[in-house]
Amino acid sequence: MAQCPPKASFSLTQALQEPSCVKELNLRGQNFELLPASIGQLRSLRLLFLHENHLRHLPENLTALDSLRVLFLNKNSLLDLPASLGNLHRLRQLQVEQNMLTELPPSVAGLDSLRYLLSAYNNFTSLPEAVGQWNLLEYCDVSHNQLLFLPESVNQWGSLRYLYLNDNKLQYLPAQLGNLTQLEELNLSNNQLEELPASLGECRNLKVLILSGNQLRALPKSLGKLTKLEMLILNDNQLTTLPRSLSKLKQLKTIIVKQNAFTPAARRQAETALPGAKLYF
Repeated sequence: MAQCPPKASFSLTQALQEPSCVKELNLRGQNFELLPASIGQLRSLRLLFLHENHLRHLPENLTALDSLRVLFLNKNSLLDLPASLGNLHRLRQLQVEQNMLTELPPSVAGLDSLRYLLSAYNNFTSLPEAVGQWNLLEYCDVSHNQLLFLPESVNQWGSLRYLYLNDNKLQYLPAQLGNLTQLEELNLSNNQLEELPASLGECRNLKVLILSGNQLRALPKSLGKLTKLEMLILNDNQLTTLPRSLSKLKQLKTIIVKQNAFTPAARRQAETALPGAKLYF
C-alpha cells in the first residue's frame, strides 16, 4: 500500500486522487455549486467542511462517507438533503444553518450518533417523528424557522442539555416535555405559546428559561420544582402575576418581566415573595 503524503490540507482534486488518505477536507468558501458524485470515494473522511458555498443540492453518494463525524453545510442555498442521510451512522455534528431547507428526510432516524444539530435560519415547518431516535443528542438549535409544532418524539431526547426553539410559530408544546431531565437551557422566545405544559417542572437541571415574546397569561405552579433555575426571562407576554411557588427557587437570581400586565400591587407582591431575585419590570 502506498504511503499517504504528509499533507495538512487537500484540495478536492487532490483528495479524489488519494481517497484513502483523506480524513479532513476543508472546502469552505470555494464557490462550489455542485459536488461530484465521486466524493463518496472518501471513505476515510471524518470531517467535511462545505460551508459558505452555493450548493443547492448534494449528491446522494455523500452518504457513503460512513466514517464521517462532522459535516458543515451552513451558509449555502440548500433546498434539500440527501434522502439517505441516515446512512451516516457515525455523524456526531450536523450544521445546516442559513439554507433554504423545508424538511429533514425521514431517514434521519439512522443518525444514532448525533450529538449536535445546528439548523437555525431555514424554513422548517415541522420535524419528522424520526428525530426521537437521536438518543445521544445534547445540543439542538432549530431557531428562526417556521415550526408550528414539535413531534411528541422529542420527549425521548434524554441526553439533551441545550434546546433553542426561539423565533418560530409554536402554539403549544408536547405534554411530556418534562422528560428532558438533563436540559439546562431552553429558549422558547418569540413564538405563539399561550400556555406551558405542567411537566416542564420536571426539567430539574434547567438553569436558563427564556419565554419572552409569547402570549402567556399564567405560568404553571410546577415551575417551583426547577431548583437549579438561575434566570427566567418573561418579557412581552400577558402575565399579571407570578406563581408563589417560585419563592422556593433559591438559585433564581434574575427575573425579567418587562412589557407584561403587572399592576403596582402585583409588582410589590412579587418582589416580597422573591427577595433573593432581582426583578426587572
